[in-house]
Amino acid sequence: MPGTRITDQQVTIYMKHKKRNSQVVAAAKAGISERSARRIDKQNESPSAIKRQWRTRTDPLESIWDSIVLPLLQGDET
Repeated sequence: MPGTRITDQQVTIYMKHKKRNSQVVAAAKAGISERSARRIDKQNESPSAIKRQWRTRTDPLESIWDSIVLPLLQGDET
């Protein structure tokens, strides 16, 4: 299923079936591709434990942070 994220439950199902079946069969039973199964075998962490390496959106306060927001925050320390 291209475009859908692999859940921890799918990883658990894959690992359970991998003990007795081949990688191809275990991946099919878990509902993931063979390539994703290879990726799961290669990494040691579950998908939810891996942190993303990109920003999800641009920072809306970046343009006014130094000039407006920071002085307001520093002025409130009294």
